[in-house]
Amino acid sequence: MFDATKPITMNLRTPEGVKTVRLRFPSDEEWTERQRRRKVIIKQLGRGISETVVPNSEDVDAALLAKIRAEEQDPVEVDPFEASRIIEQLSQAEVDDVVQTGDAFRITLRVLGGAPAHVLAMPSAKDVFEYRRAFARILDLPFNKQELTINLAAAGALYKKLVRSNEGYAGEVPIIHQAVAVKAAIDALDAGFQEDRGPNF
Repeated sequence: MFDATKPITMNLRTPEGVKTVRLRFPSDEEWTERQRRRKVIIKQLGRGISETVVPNSEDVDAALLAKIRAEEQDPVEVDPFEASRIIEQLSQAEVDDVVQTGDAFRITLRVLGGAPAHVLAMPSAKDVFEYRRAFARILDLPFNKQELTINLAAAGALYKKLVRSNEGYAGEVPIIHQAVAVKAAIDALDAGFQEDRGPNF
């Protein structure tokens, strides 16, 4: 059972020994802000090859960790790269399974401390179009580079529209899980469309 309100204790293995960090799960606003500040830079290297980097992502994660730490006194020192490891663990949400049931998808995730499931209605073509337009903003930069900014709020809005039920949560579904579930539903819809076209299309 995933409970975003429960205090979390994480043991971080380092060359200096194990660091114990006490924290809370980030709010939807904090996840959205983190994603907005993590600018993804895509550089075209030619011949269809590109390189993707997230500059200063460790600083963004360190700022988020500083907000959510729960130690009242003498907190252990955590550097920005260790902060990134902690935040990445908190954000972990992998798709285990997607099953179509009628006009809906049942999506099972693997997250920190549980395996919750979501039943989402099948999104319409308009839903997918509007979501993709709002979810990612791409700016063309000099020297064959593009800057990609992710807006988690777009995923949250579509999740609220499509959700029929969820299980495995003690309270609200975090937006970071909503975003993964929505993407899984859209990917399943796209995969079904590819199969329906057939080899002679």
